[in-house]
Amino acid sequence: MSRVDLVTGGIVLFTIMVAAGIVPLIMALKVKIHALRVLSLLLGLFAIVHGFYHLASGFQQGLLADAVLEPASLILLIGLGAYYSKVGVA
Repeated sequence: MSRVDLVTGGIVLFTIMVAAGIVPLIMALKVKIHALRVLSLLLGLFAIVHGFYHLASGFQQGLLADAVLEPASLILLIGLGAYYSKVGVA
């Protein structure tokens, strides 16, 4: 069984998260419904910021990962949940 080092794992997770975050960001630009636009924007931003967290963590940049990017992604995720619970898209 082979092991993936931290840098490679961080790059792979970063790539996956950014690719997953681009789709909602594109959707946020094209959709006309305001609530769906905001939800898509928050989801896309969360995925991209969380991808940068994994990249920084993979390069062992603990201060950047744990003190800046992790709280930022957590705030975006909580904001997404709060906004969804407020407006809900039917």
